[in-house]
Amino acid sequence: MPDFPIWPQCNIGCVFCSNPVDGYRETTDKYSYDELRRKLLDYKRGLRTFVKFDEVRDYFNLTGGEPTLHPEFLKVLALIRTEFPSNLIRLLTNGRMLADEGFARRTCGIAGLPFEIAVPMFGGTPAAHEATSRSPGSFEQTTRGLRHLRRHRRDGQKVEIRIIMTRVQEKFLDGLIDHLLAEFSWVDRVVFLFEELEGFAEKYRDRLVFTQSEAARAIDRNFDKLAGFKDVRLYHFALCAVPTRLWPRVWRTLADFKVTWLDGCRTSCLYRAQCVGVHRSYLRHAGAPDIAPIAAPRPVELSGDPYRPILSADAETSARR
Repeated sequence: MPDFPIWPQCNIGCVFCSNPVDGYRETTDKYSYDELRRKLLDYKRGLRTFVKFDEVRDYFNLTGGEPTLHPEFLKVLALIRTEFPSNLIRLLTNGRMLADEGFARRTCGIAGLPFEIAVPMFGGTPAAHEATSRSPGSFEQTTRGLRHLRRHRRDGQKVEIRIIMTRVQEKFLDGLIDHLLAEFSWVDRVVFLFEELEGFAEKYRDRLVFTQSEAARAIDRNFDKLAGFKDVRLYHFALCAVPTRLWPRVWRTLADFKVTWLDGCRTSCLYRAQCVGVHRSYLRHAGAPDIAPIAAPRPVELSGDPYRPILSADAETSARR
C-alpha cells in the first residue's frame, strides 16, 4: 500500500495536518504528470520509489496535499488504472473538488474497480467543521461532494468518512456522529483516526494534544450510535487505551518505522502481538501516559487477522473495562 503523493498544495488548512511546514507546498515542480508517470513505471519495474509501504504491491493511497488539485489529476488517475488494472486505488481527499458534479462523475468513471474514496468530516455544522479546516465554505463543498459520490459511484466502489481524533475534534464529536447518521449512514465505513502530531500539526500542539484514552472514551460514549453505520474502525489506537468492547473495531494500521514499544509492553503484555504499538509522535508530544501492559485476559476472541486482530468481545463484561 504505497502512499503516493500526487500534489503538495491543499485548499484547506487543517490544524492537524502532518505535512512538512517549510517549503512543502512550493514543491509542485516535483509533481508534474511526467514525474509521477516516471515514478509509477519505476515502481512497476520493481524499484523502490515510495517512502511509506513501498513493499506492499496490491494497492495505492493517493495523498497530498490535496491530490484532486493536481492540474492533470484525472489523467494521473487514468494512468494508474491503466498500468495497474487490478490494484485497489484509495483516494484520500477533503472532497471539496467533488462538489463539481461532473468532476465527481469522471473520477468514479475513470477509477473503475477496485476503488475507494476516504473523505474527512470535522463537524456537523459549518462552524464546527471549519474550526478545523479553517476554510470558509469547505463544509458545504465537502457535503455536496459526498452527495455526488453517492449518486455517481459505481457498484463496488466504496466511500469512507474519516474522523481525525484531536482535542479540537472531541468538542464536536457527538454532533458530528448525529449528523453522519442523519445524512451519511449510507457510507461503507466510518474511521476514527488518532492524531499523528507531525509536521504542520506540531505548530498547534497545545491545541491538539490529548490522550488516546480520552479519545477512546469520547468514541465509547457514542457506542450505541455506532451500530447505525455499516462498518466502524479505529486506527492508530493502542489496545490498552481503548475500552474492551471497542476492541473488535481496532485495526493495526501503522508502518513499523512510525511506532515504538514501551519496555513493559514488549515483555509483559498479553496482547502485544495484537496491538499496533505506540506512535512515536504520541510518546514525544504526549508522553503516552495511558500506555501500559495488559496483564489479565480480556473477554475477547482473537481473529488471527494481523490487521483486524480482535474478532469479538463479550459486550456485557467488556463494557465494564
